[in-house]
Amino acid sequence: MIFAAFLTVILLSGCKSDGVAVTDLPPEVLTGATVIEPETVYELPDTVYAGSAFVYKDRYAVCVMQSNDYSAEVYDLIEGKIVGRMLHYGNGPQEVLFPKFALVGDTLQVHDLQKGKMYMVPCDGFPDAPIARQMDIGFTTVSIISCGDSLLSLNPYYFENDDMGIHNGEPLLFYTDGKKVPYDSSKPWSLNIVQGGLTRHPGNGRVVFADISVSEVVFLDEDLVEFRRVTGPVHGSTDYVHVNGVLAYDGSGMGMNAYLSLCSDKEYIYLLYDGRRYAMNDDTVDWEYTDHDLYLFQMDWDGELLGSYVLKGVDYVMSELSCGAEPGTVYVSAVSPDEGNLEIFFYDLRKYN
Repeated sequence: MIFAAFLTVILLSGCKSDGVAVTDLPPEVLTGATVIEPETVYELPDTVYAGSAFVYKDRYAVCVMQSNDYSAEVYDLIEGKIVGRMLHYGNGPQEVLFPKFALVGDTLQVHDLQKGKMYMVPCDGFPDAPIARQMDIGFTTVSIISCGDSLLSLNPYYFENDDMGIHNGEPLLFYTDGKKVPYDSSKPWSLNIVQGGLTRHPGNGRVVFADISVSEVVFLDEDLVEFRRVTGPVHGSTDYVHVNGVLAYDGSGMGMNAYLSLCSDKEYIYLLYDGRRYAMNDDTVDWEYTDHDLYLFQMDWDGELLGSYVLKGVDYVMSELSCGAEPGTVYVSAVSPDEGNLEIFFYDLRKYN
């Protein structure tokens, strides 16, 4: 725990002009973070050619495959073997071309960005993994999850930037049936630069969005009204360009890795944070591994920081978080820089609270 940093956070809390509470995390959140090591490390064999994994109920790891066969395989952490496969690559029915995976409660949600489909796979039937439901998505988005009969999506036209003088005036998020959209497509398109993790509380419907390239975490109520924004601890703008109605990163400017992954349970939100800033045109930048151990933040659903941790030995930029069976426990998947195989680390944060 970093009690001194928490006191500083309180002092730096305030409100935006629109009444949204703003908490600016100070540098002590990083310098005073508790260094932790995993309770358990699962080393998957190199025959499981996966880049990430999501763990369900402390047993089954849904491995996102880097192959031309199945897009995911189910690995039993207890038995130490593959026990299922799902979503074959291809252009046929219930096949995928460009899948993005998210574990939301007891459901694996797979968004095929190229085909415009959302597949829902109930995890309580593992190791079998049949598709229980399918929804069509008639627009392009990079962050979307299902909420009952609706979908919750990041707005591909949301962008507010004083330096560029661009204020689209669009909502950050919106609910949709997969067809209806609230945005004005004549405005600058921000899909390439506004990206991040999205999660929703299973009970009260609160929503959290964590930006991947700006140090911001946005908390919204069930009606998607923002009530808190957490900024920091690393500040600094990312440079963009606006060309022919499309916003993109400025290849000659500065970039940043902020929130790489997030997951949540009924009590907490867990966020994987990098905080590295770099020149976009720097040929020496390692895009797979950062230059320090990654940080894990634990927050409650009010946006209060409860813990800040250094994950010793974890520096893979494409690492993924997933929740354990009990609140306060979390898994991190990462590709080993030495062996190249996928590793899954289990952390029990309850001992630090």
